[in-house]
Amino acid sequence: MGMLRSFVIWLVLGCSAFTLQAASMALDLMSSQDAYQSIPRLRALAEQFTTIVNSPPNPLRVAQKKPVRIALLLFGDAQSIDNKALLVSFKRRMRELGIDYRLDTYLDQRADEQDYEPYFKIEAAQPDYLVVTTFGSMQRRFLERFLRTGKTKVILYDFASPLTHWVNHPPLMYIGFDQQKATRMLASYLDRQLPPASRISALVLPDGYLGHVRCDVFLDEMVRYKRHVSRVLVVPDDKQQAYEAAQLLLADQPADFIFSCAQGISDGVIAALNERGESAIQTNAWGGAVKWVAGLQVKTVKVNMLFRKDDLSIAVAESIKLDLEGRNMPTLFMAHSALIPAELDAESLRLMMQQAHHYSVELWQ
Repeated sequence: MGMLRSFVIWLVLGCSAFTLQAASMALDLMSSQDAYQSIPRLRALAEQFTTIVNSPPNPLRVAQKKPVRIALLLFGDAQSIDNKALLVSFKRRMRELGIDYRLDTYLDQRADEQDYEPYFKIEAAQPDYLVVTTFGSMQRRFLERFLRTGKTKVILYDFASPLTHWVNHPPLMYIGFDQQKATRMLASYLDRQLPPASRISALVLPDGYLGHVRCDVFLDEMVRYKRHVSRVLVVPDDKQQAYEAAQLLLADQPADFIFSCAQGISDGVIAALNERGESAIQTNAWGGAVKWVAGLQVKTVKVNMLFRKDDLSIAVAESIKLDLEGRNMPTLFMAHSALIPAELDAESLRLMMQQAHHYSVELWQ
């Protein structure tokens, strides 16, 4: 009881510092190049691990005395495509690897910022492995307790920017995508495709991880390409609020292209464009579901960034396997992402979808 009481006090105090930590997080993030330079062996280990993720599964080589206990902290809607695909892919790979495990799933719905119940339960359970699927200031302070003790091994899912503050006590693995590289790829494509006089607006996220590695990078790239972004609105990754913000943009200052910094924002912008019957204004997307890439066929979406999400779940399972075997492994894995232009033919698009979601493709139809 005393441990949980101290945890409650610590977590509440930690969350009161959210704004300060959010502002400083960007300064604490390392790029992949920074990580490779600071840890010379990391690049070679990461390349070897990428080969493992992309290869057929090899069963666990050691005997287990008991099942490993895995806690998975999900966020948002438990029935979302992303969360369901994560579970389907992870369970399938663990079964193929022959790992005996017990999975306890916890949900942070983010509806009530004062609801710390999932964190209390995980703290009390003390699992062997903890997989966290989103990362912010509160999660950072929560995870630091586990990193200090080393009893529970932490895996960050969909977060591939190592923290300089954690260099001496890193998580078992950061698993995600190179969001800065993907955003620069997108910005370069738009600079080549949009006429010089094109009017650009942007809907960006508040301060936070994606706000830094996507939104800020895109705006910086537009400056580098000498592209003027006429209006920037800050909205959460929420379809309805993005829809309302897009309506304001369309009524007040029409643009030729509206940059959407996240998929929820893109959904709202597409809804606003479709409602007004706009055919000349386009946006971008960040996903792999058919409903997201379908916009490419009607030209509402100019370009989509496709992420190989199943590889993240596979990487979680393979990292646990390597750890159980006591083998060398990287602390950073970045899965592949690809740019899908509107001109891509339907068959090529189908093949790319199959590669990105080879375990969970049925969920994305």
